[in-house]
Amino acid sequence: MSDSSIRAARANEAKYVRQLEEVAAARSDVNNVAVFTKLIKKAEEISQAAV
Repeated sequence: MSDSSIRAARANEAKYVRQLEEVAAARSDVNNVAVFTKLIKKAEEISQAAV
């Protein structure tokens, strides 16, 4: 492998790792929204039961 090939491979690896981190962050955001939605629904149920 030439030096330029090694540099290109490392750059691609860094790009791939960044993409994985972005996907993980987006997935976490989706999970947080799902939990928040469940909490809101539960709060609505409790408020309806109190009426």
